[in-house]
Amino acid sequence: MDIRNTILITSFVLSGISLFRYLIYLFLSPLYTFQKIKILKKIKSISKVEVEKKLKVSVIVPAWNEEVGIADAITSLLQNSYNNLEIIVVNDGSVDKTDTAVKKYYEKNIRNKNLYGKSFIYINKKKNAGKGAAINSGIKQSSGDLIVTMDADTRFEKDAIYNAARYFLDKDIDAGVGNVKIANSKNILGIIQQIEYTIGFYFKRCHSVLNCEYIIGGAFGIFRKEIFEKCGFFDEKNKTEDIEFSTRLKSFGLKTIFIEDAIAYTEGPSTFEGLLKQRSRWKKGRMDTFLRYSNLFFSNNKNHNFFLSWILLPIALIGDLDLILFPILTPFIFYYTFESLDYNYWIGWIIFFTFSIIFSYLFGSRKNNIRSFLLIPVFYFASYLLIFTEIYAIIHSVILYLKRLII
Repeated sequence: MDIRNTILITSFVLSGISLFRYLIYLFLSPLYTFQKIKILKKIKSISKVEVEKKLKVSVIVPAWNEEVGIADAITSLLQNSYNNLEIIVVNDGSVDKTDTAVKKYYEKNIRNKNLYGKSFIYINKKKNAGKGAAINSGIKQSSGDLIVTMDADTRFEKDAIYNAARYFLDKDIDAGVGNVKIANSKNILGIIQQIEYTIGFYFKRCHSVLNCEYIIGGAFGIFRKEIFEKCGFFDEKNKTEDIEFSTRLKSFGLKTIFIEDAIAYTEGPSTFEGLLKQRSRWKKGRMDTFLRYSNLFFSNNKNHNFFLSWILLPIALIGDLDLILFPILTPFIFYYTFESLDYNYWIGWIIFFTFSIIFSYLFGSRKNNIRSFLLIPVFYFASYLLIFTEIYAIIHSVILYLKRLII
C-alpha cells in the first residue's frame, strides 16, 4: 500500500469516527427534553419557596486578581432570585486590589443591609494556593446542602440558581453542570467561541441522557455537599481541578446531569494569546486526568458508565490524534479533491456540519446569540483558528508531560 492510499484511508477512518460521534449526539440529544420533563414532573407540585426551605445553596467564588470584576460577580448573586443563598468569596492571595474591592463593596452594599435570606462570607487568604485550594476553603466553611462553583468573571441569570437547585430534589442526582455561554462578542474571537460553546453545550444534552458527563466546568458546577465526604475535595495540584473532580465522580459511579435552563455567562479569552493559554491548560489538565483515571477506559466495572468508558473517552483520545494529523491529512485531501475533481467528501461534510450547528441553535437553549447564528458561514473559516489552537495545546501538553518524565 503506497503512502497516498495510507493517508486517504487514515483520513476516511478518522472522519468516519467523527461522523459516528456526531450522529450519536444528534440522535440522542433531543431525548434530553424527555429526561428534563421526567425529572421536573416529580417536583411539579413543589413551589419555589418550598425548594428554598429544603435546599440551602452555598456559592463559592474563588478570586485571584479580580479587582475589576469581583463586584459585578457579587452583585449578580445578590440580585439572584434564590433567597436561601450563602455567598462565599475566597480571595486567593491576590496581589492587586481585590481585597480592597471586596471590603469596599461589603461596606457599601452588604453591611447592615437586608439581604432577603442571603448571607455573605469573605475569606481573605494571604498566600496564593491555587483555585482548587480556594474552592476547598469555601466548601469547608459552607453550610449549604448544595455547593455551586462560580468563576469570578461569570454572571448568573436571575433564576439560574433556582433552576439548578430544583433538580436536586431528585435524590438520584449527585452533581450537575449549568449552561454556560460566552458573554463577550465584540470581536471575531468572541463570536467563534460563542458558536463553539453553543454546539458543545448542546451535545452535553446527550451526555446527560446517557449519564456520562465527565466535565463539570468551574464556571457553573452544582454538587451535593455530601459527595465531598465520599469522594474527597478538589485536587489542589491539578490545573483543571474541575475536570479532575468531575471525572472522579464518574469513577465513583455518581449521577451527573446537564441543566440547560440554568444559564450563566462567562468571559472568554479576548486575545489569541489568552486563548492559547486557556486551551493549553485545558488539554494538560485533561491529559493528567486521563492518566490518573486510565482505569475508566474500556472498564467492565459495574460502577463505571459503559458509554463513557467504551465510547466517549476513547473517541476523545482519537479526536486528539485527528487534530495532530490535521496539518498532514487536510492538505493532502484538498490536493486529492482538486486532482480528481471529486468534491463529494467536502460537500458532504459541509452539509452535515451545517446541519449540526443549526440543529444546536434551533433545538438547544432558547437564549443563543442571534448575531453569532447569522455569522455561522464565517465560522467555517474562523474555526481553523480554534483547530490550530487545539493542536498547539495538545503538542504543548505532551511536551510538558515528557519533560516531567525525564526530570
